[in-house]
Amino acid sequence: MTVHEDMAEALWEDIQESPEAVAAMFRLRNRHIRGEMDEGGIYGTGYADALGSSARFPPKKWPLAQHAAFVNIHALIGAGDVAFTCISTGGTPGPDADRVGNARKLEDTVDPFGVELDMHQNGADADGTLRWESPLKISRSTGAHFFPSACKEGTYSLLTYPTVREAGWAPLEVGDSWPSRTLMHLHQYGAVARWPYGSKLIWLFINFAKPSF
Repeated sequence: MTVHEDMAEALWEDIQESPEAVAAMFRLRNRHIRGEMDEGGIYGTGYADALGSSARFPPKKWPLAQHAAFVNIHALIGAGDVAFTCISTGGTPGPDADRVGNARKLEDTVDPFGVELDMHQNGADADGTLRWESPLKISRSTGAHFFPSACKEGTYSLLTYPTVREAGWAPLEVGDSWPSRTLMHLHQYGAVARWPYGSKLIWLFINFAKPSF
């Protein structure tokens, strides 16, 4: 078991100390399994896969520790501790073996972002690096939400405010990556970039609870 999987197991053990936290996790797990976390809505299509994905295991077969990591990232975003933005690229990622093709698509990543893909990896902590050379404006949740229509059963929207993160970088994970790895990067580096299979977007997550680097 890897370090990030151990971290997820410890998180799941902590959640089990509170019946309310367990119930909340399973509610989000059920929404994820039904596809409700990845069909547009307030977070955008591709959101769930950006938090974490596995081609081998659909969400209903994930270890519960991975659902714990998934819900933790989602909660950090809702509370405003973590914010995200989406970045256009030249296409969707191909297989891991097609690093030349993936690197070519990443050449079309929009400014002010630049991506360097590790062409060998060989056990590296990430698949590459995403950098931004100028201050980045990003929307951050206030921790509150509102209903855009009078129907309280409708989809709600997050209340956000603009903030700025200075020039920096984030480890890039391409294709499938467990939520626990996404969470580990957020704690270790204060940011992580995800380019999941099927998405033309890189999702950049920034941890504002951790100082920039």
